[in-house]
Amino acid sequence: MSYNAVAQTLTVSAPSVVSMDETFRVEFTANGNVTDFNWEPGSDFAVVWGPQRGSSSSISIINGKRESTHTETYTYLLQPTKEGKFTLPGASANVNKTACNSGTFAIEVVPAQEKQQGGEAGAAASSQQNLSTVAGEDLFLRLTLSKTNVVKGEPITASLILYSRADISGFEDVKFPTFNGFWSKETYTPSEIKFNRENIDGKIYDAAVLRRYMLIPQQEGAITIDPAEMVCQVRVRTSSTGPRSIFDDFFDSFQTIRKRVNTPAITVNVKGLPAGAPASFAGGVGQFRISAVASKDSLSANDAASIKVTVSGTGNISMLEVPKINFPADFEVYDVKTSESIDSNGTGGTKTFEYPFIPRSYGSYKIGPIEYSYYDIKAGRYITVSAPELVLNVSPGAEVSSGGQLISGAVRQSVRNIDEDIRYIHVANPRLKEKDSFLVKSPLFYIILAIIAALFFVVLGFANQIAKNRADLIGTKNKRANKLAKSRLKIAESYMKQNLSSAYYEELHKAVLGYLSDKLAISASELSKENISDSLRERGIAEELIGEVNDILDDCEMARYSPDQTSEKMQVQFNKSLTVISELESKLNIKKKMKPLPVVIAALLMAGSVTLYGQSLTLTPEPEQTAPAVEVITDDPVAAWEKANELYSDGNYQAALAQYLALEASGKVSATLYYNTANAYYRMGNLSKSILYYERALKADPNFSDAKENLTIAHTSVLDKIDTLPDFILVTWIRNLKNSVASDGWAWITLALALITAVLLLMFRLLPSQGGRKASFIVGCVAALFAVITLLFSVSSANDATKEDSAIVMLPVSSVKSSPDANSKSLFILHEGTKVELIDNLGNWVRVELSDGRQGWMPASDIEII
Repeated sequence: MSYNAVAQTLTVSAPSVVSMDETFRVEFTANGNVTDFNWEPGSDFAVVWGPQRGSSSSISIINGKRESTHTETYTYLLQPTKEGKFTLPGASANVNKTACNSGTFAIEVVPAQEKQQGGEAGAAASSQQNLSTVAGEDLFLRLTLSKTNVVKGEPITASLILYSRADISGFEDVKFPTFNGFWSKETYTPSEIKFNRENIDGKIYDAAVLRRYMLIPQQEGAITIDPAEMVCQVRVRTSSTGPRSIFDDFFDSFQTIRKRVNTPAITVNVKGLPAGAPASFAGGVGQFRISAVASKDSLSANDAASIKVTVSGTGNISMLEVPKINFPADFEVYDVKTSESIDSNGTGGTKTFEYPFIPRSYGSYKIGPIEYSYYDIKAGRYITVSAPELVLNVSPGAEVSSGGQLISGAVRQSVRNIDEDIRYIHVANPRLKEKDSFLVKSPLFYIILAIIAALFFVVLGFANQIAKNRADLIGTKNKRANKLAKSRLKIAESYMKQNLSSAYYEELHKAVLGYLSDKLAISASELSKENISDSLRERGIAEELIGEVNDILDDCEMARYSPDQTSEKMQVQFNKSLTVISELESKLNIKKKMKPLPVVIAALLMAGSVTLYGQSLTLTPEPEQTAPAVEVITDDPVAAWEKANELYSDGNYQAALAQYLALEASGKVSATLYYNTANAYYRMGNLSKSILYYERALKADPNFSDAKENLTIAHTSVLDKIDTLPDFILVTWIRNLKNSVASDGWAWITLALALITAVLLLMFRLLPSQGGRKASFIVGCVAALFAVITLLFSVSSANDATKEDSAIVMLPVSSVKSSPDANSKSLFILHEGTKVELIDNLGNWVRVELSDGRQGWMPASDIEII
């Protein structure tokens, strides 16, 4: 590397490293006429040649303006006399009659070097190059880090440097290092690679910086930086293998070979930041200061203005988060604009945050002081700096007159959210119950089902007995119906023989109606041709025969009020009546029995429910819980619950959290307990734990609206934004329907539908009318179907609540690997609070899947199961 020191207009140029056997040049340059030049190198260096004076002049005319420059140089060739580091004195001279001094400069002298290629190669190097090879010590690549033991967020400067003692003609297949687990930024990317001299272990190398990075670790533990590599094209001499002559140097040829070089893997040890960070801590690690200024101190209502907050210093400038400013409630604040200016090494600079706002009301407002906390690496503690308080004077706008009177026509606006925050805890009875206990999986559920079934069969038995008794009375009348009809027909026959037509038809009419009344079990008050026809149809009698019955009844009624009938006609009616009654007797004696199919269905449903209960009891064993070392009111959970809520209300979130966790450890849980626990974690700044317990609350009660709202707010702080693959619309609809009611709610609905089904089946058995029986049967089948569906929903919801198929990332940063191996390739990075689905596990590793379908392996210790 050449050393340049500037003193006014006199500069010096010299190599920073030379060898004992090297003659090197020192050159002084002055931009003007030089007189009285004087310089002595001292006793550590011998002047081989010089000083040699040179000069140059140039004249330029630009846009008619003439400019001239004059430069003079003084050149020396020096030879070192001993090894070491030396400071050479500066030269003095009068430049344009002004006394100038170049200033001192340092040169390091190292032992004599082996001659390199092209007249500088030693015997060993020559033998290698004759074989068209380059030694590893003559060409290598290094990644140097400013530090390897840091805290999370502490900036590291990394430089990728190529060291060479060979003749490099080009590069190819360059692979720069990857920095998994770091936030990285290139701070130096040369457009042209320049080599400068450096001393490495007593040897002089040409060194070129290929890249310079600023690294900021994002996770704790040992982080390995993968190697960088490249292929260098090197020109090497190829000469004859026989005896050399003095002419060989003129006739040797060169060829280009490829030499692959790479950096070794480097491990950086990262410690976590200590606990107890102030509320105003925004990720800064280093040393910073803060200032704030308003664009205007006085303005009118509804005028736009802004506040600029500038954080400057050294450290992880690029990672600084937005400072929090508490604006007045009636200020309309817009998105913060951020800009930064970083120095060349990437560890210092400034970051400016601009907060645009519009005041909607007039008055005098105080904003601040604006606090900003950072972790001081040297002091090893958190330090808070603040910007002074800002005073803004807002005068009335156009809507208010100078006399204070309101002017009509003010611009109305909708009510807007000033800010958002999680909803408050629930203080009502939490309804604690045993963890993973559900009504559908409890004996009580199936005992109630058994009671409903038992009552159904008891009532059905009484109904059958009543029906049997009733059937006996009707059967008695049914049996004597034919006998009574025959006796009346004999009387009618006697009237026919006496040719008493009126008495004959009267008795014939009574005989037919009496038979039908007894046979069809129809009372005299309801005995009509319509009821007779309907009853005969219900018993399957043909319409032709029913018509003959109606004809007989019509003929009898008409003959009773008509003139005397002939004996032949009465004989025809008598024979017809005997024939019809005989046919009815033969057909009505065929009795059809109906099997109680709904009863069989109900019995099968009960058997299936009992079987399902036997299976559901073995679905998921209840995990053991370990109670934390927290003193609680063990004999009164209600008092413990009230105490925890009181602590939360007082702002003692740590103590409230300990009480909530102790209640959970006692084995009594509920969605409300999980919800309040999540709120306590959120207030303490533990994002991952708060999301974990909001998810647990929603597992216990999928329709918990407050938990849904707070989870949405917590998700806004999660760094990972992952798209969700859409489900089939029917699957989404069924899932939403299932989640609209908790498992126990579906279980109680199932019991209610089972009871309704039993009642409707009894109505089907007992109702006398055919229409009522038909309607009760249809509705009963529908109720039974819905009972099965709600039972499935209840069991599915209970299984979802106990299933361990999802988890939350607990570490601030976690790498997802391609295989269950710490040395495998990192696929992507996840941050705390991100939800993952669990697919498989192997030892201490779990296979996870994101909502967008990506999969990978991560340590089980990085996550916690919901």
